[in-house]
Amino acid sequence: MRAAPRLVPVGARKPNQLAEARLRQAWRFVMGPALADRTRLLRVEREVLVIGCWELTRIAALREASLAVWPQMRDRIHRALRLSLRGIQIVPCDPPVPTPTLPQDPDPLRRALLLLETRHQERVRLGLEAE
Repeated sequence: MRAAPRLVPVGARKPNQLAEARLRQAWRFVMGPALADRTRLLRVEREVLVIGCWELTRIAALREASLAVWPQMRDRIHRALRLSLRGIQIVPCDPPVPTPTLPQDPDPLRRALLLLETRHQERVRLGLEAE
């Protein structure tokens, strides 16, 4: 029996982009709810998971804790997402920008066009498309 093809997130063409997209989707599962609220995925660089934390007082403790639990996290990521990572790095970052809630437009076509425009702007921001 032939295996079903895997769905790839839009714009994820390079291996690092694919890894980042899959990790972003499963961030709460990978980090756990307590850490997921204080950290965010910045990038996957040379098979190293780079995590940002905006609470500067917690970075040292997170680095120590990550060394202790990294083998379990690495195994969880490998089992669930089939990603092979070699290490973890925790760096300071800016807090996440709250996403503005757009008013709900009753016209479904206008909502679809707005969604497409938002996705296009995100792809331009990521450097996957030209303006």
